[in-house]
Amino acid sequence: MTMEKFVGSYKHDRDENLEEFFEKIGMNTMMRKMAVRSKPTMEVKVEGDEWTITTATIMKNVVSKFRLNEEVEVEAVKGKAKVVFTVEGNELIQKPSSRSEEQSRAMSVRTFTADGMIQMFKHIPSDTVAYRYFTRA
Repeated sequence: MTMEKFVGSYKHDRDENLEEFFEKIGMNTMMRKMAVRSKPTMEVKVEGDEWTITTATIMKNVVSKFRLNEEVEVEAVKGKAKVVFTVEGNELIQKPSSRSEEQSRAMSVRTFTADGMIQMFKHIPSDTVAYRYFTRA
């Protein structure tokens, strides 16, 4: 899959097991309830070797800029986390660069299709998995 296949705007469709995942990563009850009710949009841009993912919700917008295979600091539930993004086929994988950091105990895999994107979240210590489904906007 070429990089252009990742590029686009995505609209939230539905979730699976998201509240349990948020609980496992330590999100407080009020924030968890608000996050589960949010209907985020996501925009993926690739310019040269720099990627930008903008996730917009009513609560806040989060912008992640990165280059593949390089450690970068991104906004996480409990502050900043150091992660590395890689691509395998039609998947954009975000893994913690150090499993010893408390805030980096989760990973994400975004699987891109012709119709949209599925974002899988995994809490590494408990193997709790959640999904967020998006359609192309």
